[in-house]
Amino acid sequence: MSGEVSPAVATENMFCCVSPGESWTEAAAARLRRVRPARCLVFASWAALEIEEGRFDETALDALRRALMTVAALDAEPVLCLYAGEDPAWFTAKGGWEKEDNIRCYLRYAGRTVRAVGHLAAEYVTFYAPNELVWRPGERRGVRRSFLLLSHMACDHVRAVKLIRDTRQQRGLEDTAVGFVLRAAPALSLRRGLLTGKNRSTASGYQKLPALAMARGEFVPPMRNALRVRPGDWSDFLGLVCDREHRQRCRAELGELIDLPLRTVWGPEEDDHGDA
Repeated sequence: MSGEVSPAVATENMFCCVSPGESWTEAAAARLRRVRPARCLVFASWAALEIEEGRFDETALDALRRALMTVAALDAEPVLCLYAGEDPAWFTAKGGWEKEDNIRCYLRYAGRTVRAVGHLAAEYVTFYAPNELVWRPGERRGVRRSFLLLSHMACDHVRAVKLIRDTRQQRGLEDTAVGFVLRAAPALSLRRGLLTGKNRSTASGYQKLPALAMARGEFVPPMRNALRVRPGDWSDFLGLVCDREHRQRCRAELGELIDLPLRTVWGPEEDDHGDA
């Protein structure tokens, strides 16, 4: 159709060869060869990498290196995603994201991972759809606790952006881009879903407040700035995961709120048939 752009040639988009939590396989590499996207997300698993607090699995780090090198060898830009919901057991046992003292745990993990493989990727996603993880139906936590989790993740994002930029700069690598990904839906759909019980938040809590905190360091209540981060430019791009039929609406609504390059995240189920 006139005016539409295939994701395979839309350089602002990001392709997922595998879903979060799935292992990189030869089938994923074959899919990448067939689709030939400009960018490909590579998911790191916190649970697999930091198996005990402060102790990292070198075998898992080697597997992550190989995945990043495979993407680069196939002429796609690897985008390293540091977190997509896989919490280590020891982190959960300590209270997980609800405990303010645990904010430092993610930063230690991010720092160690970027030092180990950061020379293999110039682009990073700190958090993949944290709003979906927090607000998904069936979670038995109240609104206050949900915003607490989102707030701590947003604080970690801001601190991780500086950490990643500084780590790569120390290696003489200047071409660094760091962003985050949100699950997005049209505001009207979220409002209707709240009334029918299909979702637990309006567009404000689900995507707008997290976007402002993570992109600009603007923590609008009930978001809480636990680390007292300063307002600033804390993201180089915003990735959006949304249903294909809602993509244009979601890009328009988030684009009005956040002045950032917007990237559609697509695949693996779409392969080369998605829309920009």
